[in-house]
Amino acid sequence: MRFKVGLLMALWATPALAAAGGGPETFLGIPTVVWKVANLVVFLTILGWFLARPLSRFFHARREEIARQLREAERLRAEASALHQEMSAKLAGLHGEIAALQERLRREGERERQLLVAEGEREAARFLRQVEEETKRRLAAAREELAREAAQSAALVAWEILGKEITPEDRERIFRATLARLQQGEQV
Repeated sequence: MRFKVGLLMALWATPALAAAGGGPETFLGIPTVVWKVANLVVFLTILGWFLARPLSRFFHARREEIARQLREAERLRAEASALHQEMSAKLAGLHGEIAALQERLRREGERERQLLVAEGEREAARFLRQVEEETKRRLAAAREELAREAAQSAALVAWEILGKEITPEDRERIFRATLARLQQGEQV
């Protein structure tokens, strides 16, 4: 179509070009511009005829390649969309899993805390019992020691008093009375 429009414009402009040149140059009675235009038309026609098939094959192959690339791009877009949906679903599931994990960890932490508190209370009670037992034991030992020292002190004081107030005759009399009691105890 463009070729025909170009040819018509060249033919229409030929008389104006010939008039502008001063005198019409002609060959075989036809202005030389017409010959030049005809020469160009013939050249372009032959060029188009020789290039039509290779250009047609090239453009057909190019069209097929573009169509194949479009199909591939559409397939890749569909895969990407499916992958995006899958990843969105996994991400949503992951958020749920994270929330569930956090809740489970919170419950486990609370249970562990309660176990530790209970264990600490048991340990504290056991320690207090040990402290009380140790305190009672030491108090009893201190009382015994105090009683022993008091008895020793009382015996020393009594021995001193007896040593000052008992005469040898009193000692003899006490000895005989004790001996008599022992003999009576054996007979019984």
